[in-house]
Amino acid sequence: MTAAAFLGGVALVQGLFVALDLADRHATRDARYAGARLRPAALLFFLAVIAAFLVIQWAGLSLVPRVDALLEWIRVRAGGARPAAPSPHGWTLALASVALFYLVGLYDYAWHRWFSHHRWFWFTHENHHLPSQVFVGMPGLAARPFAVVSVIPVVAAAGATLYLALRWLGRPMWDWTVFQLPLLLSSTILTASHSSFLRRWWGAHRVMKWVALTSPQEHVLHHTVDLEGNYGNFTTLWDRLFGTYLDPELAENQGHRLGLAYDQDFLGTLTFGRVKIPAAWRRRLQVDRYCNIER
Repeated sequence: MTAAAFLGGVALVQGLFVALDLADRHATRDARYAGARLRPAALLFFLAVIAAFLVIQWAGLSLVPRVDALLEWIRVRAGGARPAAPSPHGWTLALASVALFYLVGLYDYAWHRWFSHHRWFWFTHENHHLPSQVFVGMPGLAARPFAVVSVIPVVAAAGATLYLALRWLGRPMWDWTVFQLPLLLSSTILTASHSSFLRRWWGAHRVMKWVALTSPQEHVLHHTVDLEGNYGNFTTLWDRLFGTYLDPELAENQGHRLGLAYDQDFLGTLTFGRVKIPAAWRRRLQVDRYCNIER
């Protein structure tokens, strides 16, 4: 699979879940805000925020190498003179993919818990926790301004670990295609774990939990105001091992408010809270539908 085809697959998955969640939001619109509709000006503002977040996201990603180029750079430096080899096939590929998926999950968990949620670096992640309505398509969820800060270190760490292990074992260096299936699966689960459509289907959660895949019911607990846990974006394995797992089937973990515990809005997450949307414009643009703000 070429890099373009890989990125196209990621975009296709995200687009599918955006469509499903928008359909779900439309079908359940009467259950929110006493049936009050979104005003045209508020809708245009919402779309403008998504566009602005996407521009920042793409700009950040354009400053670093593409994933395939990054992994090739790591392979060359880790392998030295060792020859490159085509990626494995059959059972070898299956086992390598599973191992890589959970290895990426370990680095994702560690980076998410100890970097993104650290008070010094919280500004890179605050926009992701801003929405009080968690569904794919929200600014900060589908469009993440500082995605480069979370994606590149995790992929680089996983690539370095694999290639250093191959060098230590005296094995040829596999090409980057061995990463395609694990990264595509992790991206799919990352998107699905924020889906309001899939969150309604508890059968999906009960299937996913047996292989430690992060379900929407599990990950939404990470977006609550007061609970701390479920840091794994696409696998709960490391949450279970490190004692930060929150079970969505427990009564004590249900009914919690989502979003930030303090006054914040879309503009504030881009200006370190120094500049926020004026109160009059907040009311006109119905910002309180998606953010926890002081009334």
